[in-house]
Amino acid sequence: MALAAGVPLAVSKNTLGMPVTASSAGSGLTKAAFEGQLHTKFLINNGASKVAVTLVEVTNLRSRKEIKKGKEGFSLLFCGPKDTSLQQDTYLIEHEKMGLFSFLIVPIGTKDKRAPHYEAIVNRLYP
Repeated sequence: MALAAGVPLAVSKNTLGMPVTASSAGSGLTKAAFEGQLHTKFLINNGASKVAVTLVEVTNLRSRKEIKKGKEGFSLLFCGPKDTSLQQDTYLIEHEKMGLFSFLIVPIGTKDKRAPHYEAIVNRLYP
């Protein structure tokens, strides 16, 4: 369950020979951090290949009451290439500035039929 919540994979970084950064300690996977990376590329590790997707939207999922408590919940909407389709699964994701982390990625339908879209939910609202 921790992987679906966006817990960084420091062990995987070491295994892949990548340096451990601040985001690997969990401090960089915030709503504000993702908003700062809108319209940038993320690489989703899909077996032996990597699929480049673009972060196209960050949506707040918290209420005013939860904001006062300092809790955070948001969804991430990615747009992928039309020639590749990802299944619902937990994927290792790479980003130039945010580092390496893992999220549950779910394909979703949108009005834009030109390319597949995927959603990840980060829920730090409970407890």
